[in-house]
Amino acid sequence: MSKGHSTFLEYRIYRKKFLGTIIVVIVLCLSAFSGVLFFFIRNWINDVQIQSQYRFQQKERQLENIQTWTRSYVEGLYTDTALMEDLKALFGAVNNQDYIAKRRENSLNSDSEIRYVPSDIKKLFLDGRTKICGVTLRSDNGIKALRMTNYDLWVDFECRTIEDVKTIPGFGDIMASSYSVRDPDNMSISMGTMDFWISTADFYEDNDEINASWGIFDADGDMLAHSKMSPQQEAELFQAALRGVQFDWLENTGSRRTFFTKHTSNQGTFSYVVIKSIGELVADNRYVVGVIGTTLFLIAFGIILFTNMQLKADYEFLSKIIHMLSHMESGEFADVQEEDLSSERRKNEYGMIAVALKDVGAKLQGHIQREYVWKLKEQETQMRALQHQINPHFLYNTLETLRSRALLEGDRDTADAIALLGALYRARTHTKDTITLGEEFKLLEMYLKIMELRFGDNFFYQVELEDALREIPTVSFWLQPLAENFFTHGFDRESMYNLLIISGHPQGSDTVIEIMDNGSGVPADQLEQVQKTMREGNDDPEADIGLRNVYMRLNYFYGNGFKMEIGNNPEGGFKISILIPGKVEEDVHIGDRG
Repeated sequence: MSKGHSTFLEYRIYRKKFLGTIIVVIVLCLSAFSGVLFFFIRNWINDVQIQSQYRFQQKERQLENIQTWTRSYVEGLYTDTALMEDLKALFGAVNNQDYIAKRRENSLNSDSEIRYVPSDIKKLFLDGRTKICGVTLRSDNGIKALRMTNYDLWVDFECRTIEDVKTIPGFGDIMASSYSVRDPDNMSISMGTMDFWISTADFYEDNDEINASWGIFDADGDMLAHSKMSPQQEAELFQAALRGVQFDWLENTGSRRTFFTKHTSNQGTFSYVVIKSIGELVADNRYVVGVIGTTLFLIAFGIILFTNMQLKADYEFLSKIIHMLSHMESGEFADVQEEDLSSERRKNEYGMIAVALKDVGAKLQGHIQREYVWKLKEQETQMRALQHQINPHFLYNTLETLRSRALLEGDRDTADAIALLGALYRARTHTKDTITLGEEFKLLEMYLKIMELRFGDNFFYQVELEDALREIPTVSFWLQPLAENFFTHGFDRESMYNLLIISGHPQGSDTVIEIMDNGSGVPADQLEQVQKTMREGNDDPEADIGLRNVYMRLNYFYGNGFKMEIGNNPEGGFKISILIPGKVEEDVHIGDRG
């Protein structure tokens, strides 16, 4: 056996465990990193959605305020007759000269001072809250565009369409509100429509607070305003603007994994689109990603370091165990006992193995000594058997001669007894060491029939073995010594009724054999000594070794689970109970018994 290795990595069991731990830790940490990062990315995406929705709703509320202010302004026009007269003149004029002529006519026909609508509208331009950049008056007489330049309000009569209006520098690109203006003299007649315009760039001038690329699109899909962005981001914005959903992932973005969120105004006049890639999200939150990665790295390093320390400690203790095994392999059991484990005593499996090895060493040394003594006694027994051996053919011939003479003299009982005795002796000399329970019970019945012929009417016996138990393997000629024990110690020649019962029945997966008689039993003060002699033996050559011999043979054959109990029957007599385990041990040299 190898004496050991210099490092624990040279042991295959530790190398596989250590490398396996590293792989598992790395896989778990990468999985945890991916899972945590995915969780945070979902939160970051949700934050972008919330921020964009908040900014959009904020602008929507601001737009609603503008609509409220402009509505109040238009409604206020109806309360000022002079302003309405001038507004009517402006709606009806086809050019600036026509407007001046109509104002002159209004001045001549009015007793009071006439009003000038452009000057009144100017206060809307100067009110920073409204963010009004332009006003259009649309009627059958054309479009008039009112704009303010250097705090002067100008009226442009040259626009033919709304698209022409949008080309006016600084006029505005979003129609914030639009109202039909009716003739105060006849409310069923519409003079035209008054539109209020705002500039997307001015309206969203503070939108860079959101950390993403954004764009404002009108209903036709044209970009009105946007944040600073690359050409690729601009293309992605246009792609998102054409989608009809509020949130989704963009396609064909290459290595960029980009999502968008889209909000459309209640009037449907413009859309607010925000895009951001996963890479940008991670870059914006690189500190958080770094903390997650560092934390998981430290956890992984700590686990690997702890595993290394544990395996190193186990390796050192295992080296001690291997050293003990080397002594045992060499048969140096005394050296195993001398190993000092007091300073290295552990409460885990390695400690249990080391202590068990010391115990096994001590037991092996004792077992070797006991086996040596047992072999000596076995040889002595064999020598005694040889001394008493009789030539079997001589015995068979003699018994057959006696049986024939008994038949000639008409003594049938004697002839049958001699025949049974010859058959029993023949079976004893030719039967294998290992037979079945059925065969062993058959041999017992032959012996009991001989004893029945011998003792006549004052001996009765009963033998019962269930059929399911007949094929169970057992050693040969162990029931007869137990029956002989009855005739030696329990049989009463003066009694007219001596009974011996031998039975076998299953008990769960085990088998129980019982031998009972109605004899005098064993005195209580001697029963304990008989039990001790049966289990431990007795060096006294005069001691009865029948029970001891049967116990040792059966215990050796059946191994763990075998039990043999002796005692007195409550009703009187002696009882022997034998429990045969459900499975015969395979390590008792069954092959040598044939």
